[in-house]
Amino acid sequence: MSPIQAMERSYAALREMLRAGQLPPGSRLEAARLAEELGVSMTPVRDVLHRLVGERLVEASSGEGFHVPRPSESELRDLYEWNAALLSMAVRTTPAAILSTEEPLLAESLADRTRELFDRCASNVANAELRGAILAIGDRIHPYRMIEQLVLEADDDELAGLARADRGQVQVIRRYHVRRMRAAADLIRYRDRQ
Repeated sequence: MSPIQAMERSYAALREMLRAGQLPPGSRLEAARLAEELGVSMTPVRDVLHRLVGERLVEASSGEGFHVPRPSESELRDLYEWNAALLSMAVRTTPAAILSTEEPLLAESLADRTRELFDRCASNVANAELRGAILAIGDRIHPYRMIEQLVLEADDDELAGLARADRGQVQVIRRYHVRRMRAAADLIRYRDRQ
């Protein structure tokens, strides 16, 4: 396997592990262990960890190495608020970005269907920076989306409500995210019990 292939394969695998919540918040990411687990040398894993730091999916600190971010309650609220702002901007500036479930959402879990809906919105945005920002925040929030259903008793009706709102979609997006911002403390408590 070429070095580029090893790096891209490692990147895809680690990114998915982080997004799926397989690596608990706060856990240390040891390049040697990850390299062994992924079947590659340490060099591409280190390169990938640095790339993920740039994407804010991983944190690095001097003397502590790499670790999975462990947002505080206020930081989690900020992530939800930023997600709402980005989606609202997309809907306001790009008519094709309106959230819609005309095509069925195919993912198995509610968290993955939410991601699918928001990714569809992003894919229709003409502005590449906005599109990239929506996708990036989605990756950072996804581990918390996975526990929203348990903590908030979120369901597909709520997700469908996002897609049904025609003219008032910005307000519906805001309400959807405010509910999560208000539950940030509960989401953090649930995360810490796992």
